[in-house]
Amino acid sequence: MKNKFLLLLVFIPFSAFSQGTFDAVVRTDSNKAVVEKVLLEDLISEDSFDGKYFKIVKGKSDEALSFDSEEGMKLRAATTYYHLTKAREYFVHHLGSQYVAELPKVVIRIEHTNQFSELGHFAHDNYDPQFNNALTIPAGRGLPSKGVKPWDIEIWFRPSQRIHISELSTNDLQAQEFQGLMRKFRNQIHMQSLTRFIAQMMVSLTNPQANMNPLSAENLFRTAGSSVIMEAGYQFIDPITKFFSRKWYWLDTALIPEIIYHEYAHVALSDHLKLLESTAVIEGMADFFAGQIAHSPKLAKHIKKYNTYNGKDAKRKQNYRIEFEASDYANTDFVFGLLWELKKIVGEEDGEFFMFDLRKNVTTYSTIRTGLVEGILKTCDEKCDAPFVDKLRILKALNLKKL
Repeated sequence: MKNKFLLLLVFIPFSAFSQGTFDAVVRTDSNKAVVEKVLLEDLISEDSFDGKYFKIVKGKSDEALSFDSEEGMKLRAATTYYHLTKAREYFVHHLGSQYVAELPKVVIRIEHTNQFSELGHFAHDNYDPQFNNALTIPAGRGLPSKGVKPWDIEIWFRPSQRIHISELSTNDLQAQEFQGLMRKFRNQIHMQSLTRFIAQMMVSLTNPQANMNPLSAENLFRTAGSSVIMEAGYQFIDPITKFFSRKWYWLDTALIPEIIYHEYAHVALSDHLKLLESTAVIEGMADFFAGQIAHSPKLAKHIKKYNTYNGKDAKRKQNYRIEFEASDYANTDFVFGLLWELKKIVGEEDGEFFMFDLRKNVTTYSTIRTGLVEGILKTCDEKCDAPFVDKLRILKALNLKKL
């Protein structure tokens, strides 16, 4: 009898044991990134990262990544699978998204460098390879006549690559704001120096007994010295900053939990907000839900081993600027911070559901100043317990943000 029981165990399919333990990058309670053993649920394969809801593949392959892959690939596969499962659980079981619950299995491509083609799925290998980013792509019909099969929604995590600062072409708003403050301070110092010089000249001309020579070396240095030092610092701030700042940048998106949450949020919101459109509203809403899943207002921070960029912070103080509407600035954290703040007004418990319903009242091409503001007020009409009072509080918060 005992032998028959053991024989039965041998033939039990692996799907009955739908979980496995692997190393993955996770956040501690203090928000530090560490590698720990995690349990991967809903696996349907005994030898690869193929699950009920996600299949992790490498590059353009259709085969799930093997458990026998080299450690770096296994770490990326396990990390993405683990955090994507958390993200799906949040949208299905916390927010009650029927759309997400009914989605077909999502293919996750790690170390994938091809650009996306709306017709061909993958752009030709001759196109510039992509590094240091992640992309969620919409489903496509393919081109049967060219042998391109249809595909469902996928998430692509690019490999990291060290890029020298001289090769980066970015719009750093924080740097622009700092330079603007420096410019104002510089002008103020110059004006003070000019005012002192004119005052000394007037005293010299109107009161010869004062024995003051404003053109003497001593007076010129005392009057204009601070202005000269300020001008030198202003003119050389860029090379000085580059000399002392980090020289190389990279971003391993498959190993950063909040980026994984952000990309899956795009999937979950795609019932109303089209994929492959990058606007401040769409990116900010994905950031908001990434922050909710991560239980943190900070995204992609304090994880320098895999990320040398600044990350995002919902609590950073900033006012609306027209530049935020441009696609080049779609990934600033202004909308993220705005939604995070408005959540407190509509209620901590109800705020997540409010923002999830907000997706129905904005469009793929909504701007911050018009579409987002109108969508927030409309959602408040539908969901707030006291719409009139709550809308006044919302408008006050928007006004303080210069909207």
